[in-house]
Amino acid sequence: MAIAADTPEQRMQPSETQADRWRLWIYTAAFLLAFLLYLLVYGLSRGLPVLGPGIMAAAAVAFGTARRSGPWVRYGTLAALLIALTFPLLEESVLNAEPLAEVIGRNTIWPQLVVTLIASRVLASECELSFVEFWRSDRLRSAVELQSLLAAVALGAFLTLVFYLAIPHLVSSGTRARPAMIIVSALQGGTIVHTTIVFLFFVIMAAIADATRLYLADRAVLARFRAAVVRTRAGGAPVMPARIIAQQLSAFSHTRTVRLLSEAAAIAGGTRGGFDSLSAQSFSGFHDASRRFIRTLLPFLPLLGFLGTVIGLATAIAELPASLSDAPGRSFDISGSLAGLAIKFETTLLGLLASMTAALALNLLEKRETELSAECLRSVEAALAPADDEDA
Repeated sequence: MAIAADTPEQRMQPSETQADRWRLWIYTAAFLLAFLLYLLVYGLSRGLPVLGPGIMAAAAVAFGTARRSGPWVRYGTLAALLIALTFPLLEESVLNAEPLAEVIGRNTIWPQLVVTLIASRVLASECELSFVEFWRSDRLRSAVELQSLLAAVALGAFLTLVFYLAIPHLVSSGTRARPAMIIVSALQGGTIVHTTIVFLFFVIMAAIADATRLYLADRAVLARFRAAVVRTRAGGAPVMPARIIAQQLSAFSHTRTVRLLSEAAAIAGGTRGGFDSLSAQSFSGFHDASRRFIRTLLPFLPLLGFLGTVIGLATAIAELPASLSDAPGRSFDISGSLAGLAIKFETTLLGLLASMTAALALNLLEKRETELSAECLRSVEAALAPADDEDA
């Protein structure tokens, strides 16, 4: 029951690919409009240092969209994103040595919110279109991804901004008198380590959310396969999973479910290998690469928390000799040297909480994905079984 390779005409599915392109064009137009609003709010007051690079970044995005050039869209969007986050947020935080949370609280940042949110959609849509075109055609493209890391970074930046805007309003004054004030204080920490942990956590969660979106799309494809089996059986025709996959699921050949179903059908037909085995292994490589990178980021959360604590301890210990060398007869108050040391341990607490939350979300997703793989195998087996056996 070998599954023949689709022809390039079948695999491209022009209408489906065109829909993906229209989606990217719509997101790109919305992004350019949002970035233009940002330049009107912040760029005009800062002049050429912001307007010049901003106009160049917007031109790169527009050029890449018109020429269907993924790298121009990706890097132009990334440049515009960095400009929107740098001025005035990172600029004021660095020049005034202020916590980023305070800078966000006193600035009007709705332009940055809109830019970061739509930028994440542009980058995700461009990544998806590139992967679909790579998978459905015989043209080999360079640097394609199953999931866009840049889209996760953009969405992580958006969630970080929302977090720092919302946390002061979510924490009531009465909460500070409870034991939960330690966690609240850790969440509101204003050091660079606190901010880095929060940002990295949201980047990881954004990547997990994107993977969840792909998982839900895979479940929808599996539901289509099961419905096609039911229709075929109801029509009295013999059920051939390979034919159903080739004829009715060809528009979803870039999904994990189709690869799993194809591999299961090949195994059931005793023809495992060839095109389907290579396709399954190729898709598995893309899937494992994106998942491995998320798992690589997870250990950085507790490590960053520990780094913040070590810096705090080193600072406190460095102040001890000066206090101990005070003139004899003067009282020595070690609490002065260790003032705020408890705050330094907040980074470890924050890193551990973020790591546990992200690890739990990732493990739940991978559990569902493993169950989906088993369901695909069982669905092909059930499709090949006689109808009376299935009813029994």
